[in-house]
Amino acid sequence: MDENNNYEQQPQQPQYPPQPQYPQQPQYQQPPQYQQPYPPQYQQPYPTPAATPQDPGKGMAIASLVLGIVSLGLAWVYIGTLSAIVGMILGILAMKKQKEAGFPTGMALGGLVCSIISLALCVVAWIICIAACNAISSGISSGFSGFNWNYYS
Repeated sequence: MDENNNYEQQPQQPQYPPQPQYPQQPQYQQPPQYQQPYPPQYQQPYPTPAATPQDPGKGMAIASLVLGIVSLGLAWVYIGTLSAIVGMILGILAMKKQKEAGFPTGMALGGLVCSIISLALCVVAWIICIAACNAISSGISSGFSGFNWNYYS
């Protein structure tokens, strides 16, 4: 009866195809880190003044530019004339030295141009001042004869 009557049937489990057995993979290990040796660091010697090419007229060019700009502001004062003349001299000398050494002369040229413009303004200011002084002195010496005093009283 047991064969015909399946009273005690065990539940049948579905049959899956057998899983393939893969070989176990070894654990990943990082390869040892090899550090490349650094090349030896050589310290550069400090440059000597003779080893570095320096602009020979740079200081005079800066002074010329500064004096040219200052003299533009002081063109109406007597000190503007003096600073313009000194700025022109320094600008010319700086341009000469820089051209001989093969360096650019832009800053010296700028100082020279500013000094020339301010010197022209100083000359104009001197002419105006001299003309005004002559007009005043001629008015004082003539006793203001052409002045109508009754008009303002």
